[in-house]
Amino acid sequence: MFGEDRFGSDEDFHATYRELGGTTLNPNQVRAAIRGCYEGMLHIGRSPQNFDNFPSLAEGLHRYAGVSEAELPLLEKVFAAHERGFIPPDHAALLCRLSQTHQLGLVTNIWSRKELWLSEFDRVGISHVFACKVFSSDFRSIKPSQALFHYALRSFPSDSRILFVGDSLHRDMEPAKAIGLATAWINPRGDHSSRADYILASLLTIEGEMSKTAL
Repeated sequence: MFGEDRFGSDEDFHATYRELGGTTLNPNQVRAAIRGCYEGMLHIGRSPQNFDNFPSLAEGLHRYAGVSEAELPLLEKVFAAHERGFIPPDHAALLCRLSQTHQLGLVTNIWSRKELWLSEFDRVGISHVFACKVFSSDFRSIKPSQALFHYALRSFPSDSRILFVGDSLHRDMEPAKAIGLATAWINPRGDHSSRADYILASLLTIEGEMSKTAL
């Protein structure tokens, strides 16, 4: 997605809280809750010991922000609203075209519940294009754990030729390569790595690469 993970210090989390019906907490309290949770989960998400023992968002809001049970559901929605991005029409159209000739799957790291992401898929008309949708918030694992990749592979025949496309060398390319998948790294700078079999300037260039190579 684009425009996701809007957790900077200049974000107006309280405005989102009010839009969602919140009336109890003041701006400083909402900012402290959302930023505290974000920073805490970001920190532990860098440690390999937590890749398969990652807390839910509700646990993160409790642990790192001390959020009360009464405010927890609403602050989860505030967090999700800032975590989710959007899918541009040209990317949605590309996925629809690719789904006519290839089986597509999704493996993504998110901390919030998946409902807002699914609603964005509905909005742009791509809910039907994926053979599987693996959201890390449904599990206790986050990429680069190989567990999410193995779960997604269950949706495809064992003899499938699979290409994993992602924009993170560490969280996408490394684990996919480690389990034997071909990899395509979305890297506008054009950097090369032994962990990426193909380099894409953007996802939108994949059709051109497919016509030139064995992608």
